[in-house]
Amino acid sequence: MVSAEIAEPLGDALLELGALSVTVEDASAGGYDESPLYGEPGLAPDLQAWERSTVTALFCPLPDDENDEPVAILNTLTAAGFTLAPPQVKMVAEQDWVRLTQSQFEPIQIGQRIWIVPSWHEAPIDPSAICLALDPGLAFGTGSHPTTRLCLQWLESQFNLHQRSLLDYGCGSGILAIAAKKLGCEPVLGIDIDPQAIIAATSNAEINHEAVDFVLPDSASMVAPVQFDIVMANILANPLQVLAPLLISRLRPGGHLILSGILARQATEISATYSQWLALTVAGESEGWVCMHGILPLKLDPAGSRSPMRSPKKSWLLYALLSSLLVLLLLVGGSHLFRAPLLRSLAPQVDEKINPLTNAAFTAALNVNTLLCKFLSCKETPIKAFEAWKIDSASLGMENKNNVPKEAEIASILSFELQNRLLLPVAWPNLELTLSDTSENILSRIELPPAAWLPTQLQTDHADYLQTGASAGLKVSCALPLKLPAQAAGYRLRIVYP
Repeated sequence: MVSAEIAEPLGDALLELGALSVTVEDASAGGYDESPLYGEPGLAPDLQAWERSTVTALFCPLPDDENDEPVAILNTLTAAGFTLAPPQVKMVAEQDWVRLTQSQFEPIQIGQRIWIVPSWHEAPIDPSAICLALDPGLAFGTGSHPTTRLCLQWLESQFNLHQRSLLDYGCGSGILAIAAKKLGCEPVLGIDIDPQAIIAATSNAEINHEAVDFVLPDSASMVAPVQFDIVMANILANPLQVLAPLLISRLRPGGHLILSGILARQATEISATYSQWLALTVAGESEGWVCMHGILPLKLDPAGSRSPMRSPKKSWLLYALLSSLLVLLLLVGGSHLFRAPLLRSLAPQVDEKINPLTNAAFTAALNVNTLLCKFLSCKETPIKAFEAWKIDSASLGMENKNNVPKEAEIASILSFELQNRLLLPVAWPNLELTLSDTSENILSRIELPPAAWLPTQLQTDHADYLQTGASAGLKVSCALPLKLPAQAAGYRLRIVYP
């Protein structure tokens, strides 16, 4: 296990030493402090690794030198300046890798009729089934990811796709475009910035005996001002925002826009970006991802903006007046509604470099909030913010379980340290402790309110702790005695708000 700063240079060094492959994984994956990385274009993390990363390298062992080779590699890395713990060495037995890979991909049913069937499996015996022959390859889109399934489910839910044109922007493997063609869409065009995706999608269309064009964005098909009845884009939130004008320009008035690749927490931001053209709603949600749908209004001018109903001067004055009234109403009547998300979005974190502009905006928001609450006689309560909390450490110590009946309970100590990372008071959360057995079956979930886990001294010194919340940057260390099932072997601790 290594730090984020070391993971990438270490991987490069291992490849130079002859590694066939190198994998960097989150050492806390599946645990309480697992931290996902989303490498969206324009939002890629500075370090392509986690705070605690596991680096795994695959080497082809030299004949009669299996024991010495790991030692030699470690010595070379140490001489190069890496400080590493002794590695774990595991021999990988030779297998039928093709058959092993194929065993991981079974036919996938999506909705009522759509099936994605790898070439080495038989298609389902169902006359109404719409089968997509698709093998895992170089491009994204095998149907296993929630974002792809949500798009396919939307397509299947449409009763009349016959002769309706469709643009699949960011087509990947071409699975959505091919499914649309099988469901009756005509013509269908797929776009992707990756030439490998175009090759894979074209091949998949041929395998499925469907005539679908797949091209790069600078092709003649995209240069011409063609509009479609349906525009579908299953990519990621940031490029969806950047591409908004382009996607809208390709959508015919009255046409359907389908956006996926969006985390549930990003839906509001995406909706706001597209609000100048159309209203987006969540069409489906799965495993924390959402698919959004909107219909482009019919009254649009050629540039894609709403047609003016009055002279420019009168419209400008009317819009200014309405905007001023709206701002006043929001400030007075909606202060409670927007206070929490505004302060949460602007609040700096204690462990990051503070941007002067962001800090100024945050200070101004705090001052406005204080004035409004004074004017309206409202009650200032700490906000609920999951992202504010970081569990720095956690351990669950148990007594010796030898010769203890499975149905018995044993004394345990849950020790943990967590911190409010926002420079803003935050409501105390509940803690949820999930216990599992050796087979990772969940035994029980224990929800602990603040009164059950906060140190007694803190509750005594601050009798109004629930009203004031955790102060900015506050770090709390706790040791909580618990009675747990004897068969408990694993646990996960997470933050929840009731």
